[in-house]
Amino acid sequence: MLPCHIPYVCKTWCTIIDAHNLLRVDLLPWSSCGIFINFNELRMSEFFSRPSKGPMVPGNFDYLPCSSCTIDHCNGLLLFHKYVVNPATRQSAPLPPCPSPNMVVEHFFHMGYLVLDPTLSPHYEVFMIPEIWRPNVWYNTLNSEWPPSPCILHVFSSRTKVWEERSFVREGEAAGNVSDMWLDHPYVPDTSVYCQGVLYVYYQNKFVMRISLSNGKYQVIKPPLDCEGMAYTNLYLGKSVKGVYCAVHHLASPFSIYILDESSDRMEWVFKDSCSIQPYQIIDGPGPWTLQDINNREQGFEYEDGNNEAVVEDRFEWDSDNDNVIKTNSRSSGGYINFLVDTTRRGRYNSGGYIDFLGFHPYKEVIFLSDTLRRGLAYHLNSSKIQDLGNLRPTNYGTEVGIQPFIQKSFPYTPCMGWFP
Repeated sequence: MLPCHIPYVCKTWCTIIDAHNLLRVDLLPWSSCGIFINFNELRMSEFFSRPSKGPMVPGNFDYLPCSSCTIDHCNGLLLFHKYVVNPATRQSAPLPPCPSPNMVVEHFFHMGYLVLDPTLSPHYEVFMIPEIWRPNVWYNTLNSEWPPSPCILHVFSSRTKVWEERSFVREGEAAGNVSDMWLDHPYVPDTSVYCQGVLYVYYQNKFVMRISLSNGKYQVIKPPLDCEGMAYTNLYLGKSVKGVYCAVHHLASPFSIYILDESSDRMEWVFKDSCSIQPYQIIDGPGPWTLQDINNREQGFEYEDGNNEAVVEDRFEWDSDNDNVIKTNSRSSGGYINFLVDTTRRGRYNSGGYIDFLGFHPYKEVIFLSDTLRRGLAYHLNSSKIQDLGNLRPTNYGTEVGIQPFIQKSFPYTPCMGWFP
C-alpha cells in the first residue's frame, strides 16, 4: 500500500519497500483528530472531531454500498461488517465472509478485531474471536476450561486475501470454565488494543486475552482488583504514551486508571490515577469540537454543501493542552471535581447526569469522557486539567419513543493519510 499520490508502482518495488520497512513516516498516524461513537439505535457511527488545518476527515461513508456502525479501529483503519476503510483517504476494501467456525454456532458469536502496524507493513489482519453466548444450555461442556488450548481463531490477511485458521497455545492458567463466562448483564462493550505485535482483548467483562502474533501463544490477564466481585463494572482498554492502559468504572465510583506492567512474566496492572467528575453545571453551547451529525442528514455531509464554506475557512488547529480549559473548584484525586460555570456563555444544565468513558488519547496521558451524552470532555491525568470539547449529542437523539439513548462503543481516531487498506 503506497502513498495515494503515487499512481502505480511495480510489485517488485512494493515488495522491497515492505520487506525493508521503507515506509513514509510523515504519512503515519501520529495525531488524534476525533472520536467515532456508536450510539444505541443509530444506524451509522457519528464522528466527533476537532478542527484542523489539515485535510478534513469525513465521518460519513457514502462510498460504501451499505452503511453501518464501526466495529473496530487500528492505526487509521476502521473495521465494518463487510469492509475495511481508511476514512482519511476515502478508500475501502471488501472483507470476504468468514468461514463457519468449528463450533456449535448457536452457542457462540464472533467479534472482529483489526490489527495493523504501518511502521512495519501496510498489510492488516482481522481476527475473529469467539465469545460464549448461551452456556446455560450447553450442559455437556459447562465444566470445560475457557479459553481452550489450543485456541483456534479465523484470521483474514490483506496480504493473502483469504481467511485462515491460526492456532494459539495458552501460557498459564485458563480464566475459568465455560459456565464462568456467563455475562452479568446484557450489554458489555468489548474493547481491544494492538501494541507492538500483541493484541489485547477485554473478554466478556471477565479478563484480558493477550494474544502474541509472533509466537502463536496467548495469556489470560486478570483485571485490576477494582473489578473483582463487582457487578456492572466496565473496563476499557486503550493505548497511550506508556503502553497499554485500562480505565475501570463501577457505577458512581471514580474512574481508576491503570497501566499494564509487562516487565516480568507476571502481568500486573499498576495504578496511575483516579478521576471523579460530577456531571453538573457544564457549559452547554458551541465548543471547539463538532459532531458531524451523520444520522440526522438525509444524504451527503456538512462540508460538501455550499452553506459550509465559512466553516472551512475558519478552521484552526485546536490546542489539545490549553484551549477551552474549564476552571474547577480544586484538584481532586479520588474525590469529585466540581465545575465552575462560565457565565459569559449562555446555557447550562444541572446534576442528575452520568459520565461515559470515550477512550484514551494515543499520544498523551489524557482520557476522553462524555457527560450525559451532551458534552465531550478531555481530562489530563497528570494535572487534573479538564477541557470542554463541545456538544456531542446527535440531533433529536433520545426523543423517539422506545429508544434508550446510550453509547455502545467509541474509538479515538488517528488518521493515516498514506495507506490504502
